[in-house]
Amino acid sequence: MGWAGRLGERLTPRVWLALVAVAFGVVQVLLVRDLPLGWDESIYASQDDPRRPALLFTAPRARGMPWIAAPLQAVTGSTVALRVYLAVLASVALYLAYAVWLRVRPDASVPLAALGFGSLWITLFYAPSLMPNVPVALAGVLATGALLCAALRRGPRWLPWAGGAAVAAATLIRPGDVVPLVGALAVAVLLHPRWRRRAVSLLTPPVVGAVLGALPWVIEAQQRYDGLFARVRRAISTQSTGQRFVPDYELRALDGPLLCRPCNRATQPIPLTGLMWWVAGAVLVGVAVWLVLRSRPRVGGSAEVAAVGFRGTPRSAVLLPAFVGGVVALPYLLLVGYAAPRFLLPAYALLALPAAQALRHLCLRPSGVVRPAAAGVVAVLLAGQLVVQYRQLTSIVAGSDPGRQHLVALAAAMARHGVSPPCMLIGSDAAPVAYVARCDAVRIRTSPGDEPFTLADLRAEATRQHVALVLRSGQARPSYAKGWTALPAKDLPHGWRVYVAPAS
Repeated sequence: MGWAGRLGERLTPRVWLALVAVAFGVVQVLLVRDLPLGWDESIYASQDDPRRPALLFTAPRARGMPWIAAPLQAVTGSTVALRVYLAVLASVALYLAYAVWLRVRPDASVPLAALGFGSLWITLFYAPSLMPNVPVALAGVLATGALLCAALRRGPRWLPWAGGAAVAAATLIRPGDVVPLVGALAVAVLLHPRWRRRAVSLLTPPVVGAVLGALPWVIEAQQRYDGLFARVRRAISTQSTGQRFVPDYELRALDGPLLCRPCNRATQPIPLTGLMWWVAGAVLVGVAVWLVLRSRPRVGGSAEVAAVGFRGTPRSAVLLPAFVGGVVALPYLLLVGYAAPRFLLPAYALLALPAAQALRHLCLRPSGVVRPAAAGVVAVLLAGQLVVQYRQLTSIVAGSDPGRQHLVALAAAMARHGVSPPCMLIGSDAAPVAYVARCDAVRIRTSPGDEPFTLADLRAEATRQHVALVLRSGQARPSYAKGWTALPAKDLPHGWRVYVAPAS
């Protein structure tokens, strides 16, 4: 056996998965590490940063992301360090989440699925960001794989509880996304004749994980919002735009903007590359599902095992991620009246598994021998996909950086005019500026759960610290700030205005 053969033996699917995870982390660090924090990141990062006041934490948010950042923030407030730290965590999570699937699909489709998900510009952009979507997506992959391993009796006894821990982590980070995940897993178990008899043992870990993960959110609801249902209503009203059943919004936002709210069909056309990517992905998932449904059981095997590609693959190893991935996408496609590319990351992470299985099937003959022509075409298409995603990522980073750098420049300009800690900012766009300036940011109380802050409180604070109103061009100055001093426009970044309250 030559060196190529020995190398091929050593490059097992697990090794390929590790290489994908390492490359995933390296690309994040190289391309995204210098990007300043965005709006939501500023809110999360401020909660446990000993160097800054905690910014207003609204009803929909959960404490998971601040807790993830807290160990690093105890040491340093560096944004670059935070990005590298999150990139390392995301790389480890990518490996662990997809490695579970090697127990039921010990072939190249698993690292290929990890590559497909990890190479998306959306994943690469948000993995080193202090945002909940990538951790929740990978937790969903791990939880689904752990339940499948338990259902097929593959893996150690602790593995289902590892899946439950993943559900708990996802609930700590983003409770709303866990509801369709656990619901889909429960429906899948109850619909499967063999699994139904073991429903209690199979569903106990994810259900217990969801309950434990939700406890901090529920306790905070009792403390700040007069109860759980009041907080849920407040969270829904905060996120609601009054629109429903607008699945095309997610497609229109696929290549940016990062937040399409409001999403206007006239000014936000459907991107051709995004449409092609969605169609190709849907076709691949459909092909994988069709293959397992039409295939006969492997000779000597059970009805659970279908001959797909080179090795027999459990039918449920294709059908379960396809079903759960579809279900977790539905709330954002049908119930949310605005869009962001990151919202569908949990669905993409799961749907990558059946899509990769379809690609593998296309590249192999039934005997397991590679089809050179088909493999070549797939390799070219994958290379093209990587190029497209790289270009889109660099474009999004380049487009986001100037706006975030404006926040840095605005904070510096305010400091030059005396607005420095201790300070307090007010205005609908004050929060990300306040984080950079190391000020507090408040808003006048309008609903239960808001900070108990009134105009009288604002006037009182002006006697103790610097208070400033931060507005974008086009926003009207409220009546209470009519007598405040405007900072010179020439000293501020374009598109911003600042009014400083008089000390009294």
